[in-house]
Amino acid sequence: MVKLKDQKPYSFVFPTEEYEKKEEISMPFRPERIEYRERERPREITIERRTVHKMLREEELEPLRKVSPKVIGNLFDRVEFLRQRITETRTALETRKKLHEELMNEIEADIRDKQSMLAGLSNIDDVRDFKLDISTLRMEKRRECIQFWRDVFQLSTELRELMEQYETESKIANLFKDLQPGV
Repeated sequence: MVKLKDQKPYSFVFPTEEYEKKEEISMPFRPERIEYRERERPREITIERRTVHKMLREEELEPLRKVSPKVIGNLFDRVEFLRQRITETRTALETRKKLHEELMNEIEADIRDKQSMLAGLSNIDDVRDFKLDISTLRMEKRRECIQFWRDVFQLSTELRELMEQYETESKIANLFKDLQPGV
């Protein structure tokens, strides 16, 4: 014997109810009855990494640029100008040498400090970071040496050219010394 679900004389079926009833019939199991087992989740391990400070690697250093203005005036003005330029170039050369010494001393002091701190560290990450810092400082030291010699070479070349010009101009000026106005 087959029973019909709706045998009530006054029952109304709304379209949404029909859909729910059809869904109940077509599904072989009900989702409410399924037991979900909670799976064991692996523990999340977070590892903190230190950031390594970049030294001057971000911006490459450029060698000094030679800027030699042209002198407008008579021969004697040119000799005086060349004498001033020679003095300025020598001063720049000495200043660059002092700067190089200061930078090398600072880098050496930083390396010594890092190496002394390295002996007291036991954490592998800290040791690796300190060794990386020391390596970066040594690389910076090499770069400074190279840049120093480039700058010294350029300044020496400029000084040599200025001295040659000064000698030539001063010899010519000595020939015309008697013709200089106002003497």
